[in-house]
Amino acid sequence: MRHLFLLLALLGVAGVVLGALAMVRGAAGPHGVPFGFENYGGPGSIIAGLMLIAGSLYLRSVWQERR
Repeated sequence: MRHLFLLLALLGVAGVVLGALAMVRGAAGPHGVPFGFENYGGPGSIIAGLMLIAGSLYLRSVWQERR
């Protein structure tokens, strides 16, 4: 199960990185003028990534190993 928790954390980190890249890169409009619009995915990806990281850390902390 530790591998599953690690996978969840890695997916969370990837979501944070991709969300930050989407926000930093931005979108260019016609004629090269930058513009912004609501559905570019930045904050949603970051929040989802942070939730995956937090969930993974929580599950890892409460998981009882079989003895």
